[in-house]
Amino acid sequence: MGIKKFLIKTAYQKRECLKISRQEIKRFQEAVKEIWIHFNPEPEIPDCISAVDGSRNRKEFAGYILYAVGAGSVFFRKGKLSNEENYLVDVDILKPEEYSDARLRILMGILEIKEALKTAEKVSYVFIDGSIIGSIIRPTVFSYEIEVEIKKEVEKLFKELVKNFSLSKIDSKNFYSKIENFATGKAFPVAAGYLEYLEYLYSLYLLLENFSKKIVAISKRSDSRNYDLDTILPDITVLNYLNLSVGFSKPVSLEIQKEKKFSFPKPFEKELRKFSFKSYFVKLPKGAGVYKIETQVEPETLFPILKYFSIRGYPYPLKAIHEKVKITNKDMEDIISILKIKGITGREGLGE
Repeated sequence: MGIKKFLIKTAYQKRECLKISRQEIKRFQEAVKEIWIHFNPEPEIPDCISAVDGSRNRKEFAGYILYAVGAGSVFFRKGKLSNEENYLVDVDILKPEEYSDARLRILMGILEIKEALKTAEKVSYVFIDGSIIGSIIRPTVFSYEIEVEIKKEVEKLFKELVKNFSLSKIDSKNFYSKIENFATGKAFPVAAGYLEYLEYLYSLYLLLENFSKKIVAISKRSDSRNYDLDTILPDITVLNYLNLSVGFSKPVSLEIQKEKKFSFPKPFEKELRKFSFKSYFVKLPKGAGVYKIETQVEPETLFPILKYFSIRGYPYPLKAIHEKVKITNKDMEDIISILKIKGITGREGLGE
């Protein structure tokens, strides 16, 4: 019989109680009147923009994990997709105790930010998938789990990393052997992860310090409640329930300085808190939903450009790079074949 029958039955039972009521929708409509601005100008073709995205994947074997991380960028010149594409990638193996999704996310983030740094000088705007605020204040377990003395040693290595910082690779990997001299066993992945996190923050700092006015971060999902539309549901959920006109919400200023509940590692506590962004939602023509924007660009300036690139209500440059940079399971199998890896996963008995 299987479990599906019971899942379907439970879904039918909860169908009504999990819906948002008409009364709630009406309340949302009244609240949104205060923040939503109808705006539908003529599209505008920018001189040159880039779109940057990252991807990660892994294959777990008994005794080790093979991972692949990467980032890429595409360019649109005078509104047309250019043949120019750039990529940064890394493929490596980790022991199970060295692996965590947090590390892979940071490794991917390093390449993604470095790719944005490489493209920013050439363009008017850099489109980034996701939240730039989230990229800055997202905490990591490595900052809290690392021992004080080991942390000091890692921060010494970080100063050395900065002197030899590059835009072509993950520089932290050059220091793994040095980390092993003072962090062995379970302490090694935490120390390595902390150094990778420092490299990530440094890359991010360079991007914001030099090109913050060019960054346009676009999120499909968000848990922010900057407009207080509901006590539980995020703003984007409420806005997507409503039949909004083409336009944008009133911008809200987001200052890193105010995020005192989160502390950065000492080298960045002052440097990263000086940045601020405008946050607003947009709904483009022929779009089914709204998207969150974090940028220093005013909505009246950015909206005509987003409208020009809109395909089914979503900026095409980000869709284009997403398709090109995605690391699929088939890609992982090809990498395994090239590396001639013949390990077992431990799930062969299940036919997986």
